[in-house]
Amino acid sequence: MSTAVPFLVLAVLLVLLGRWGSVRALDLVPANLPMAERERRAKVVRRGAVSAYTVAAVFVVMSVAALF
Repeated sequence: MSTAVPFLVLAVLLVLLGRWGSVRALDLVPANLPMAERERRAKVVRRGAVSAYTVAAVFVVMSVAALF
């Protein structure tokens, strides 16, 4: 039980981080770059947000497994 709580907390934090990164992806890249490069870098940030969601799902699974 004591292991499940930190995994769930980390999962929630990763979901919040992923949500923030996917919503603000274009704002997180430098504005002085050409638009094509900004779009490419924003796509990389969105891919990182999806990775955060994936790791959060792994933490949820580990949390459920820790309960048993």
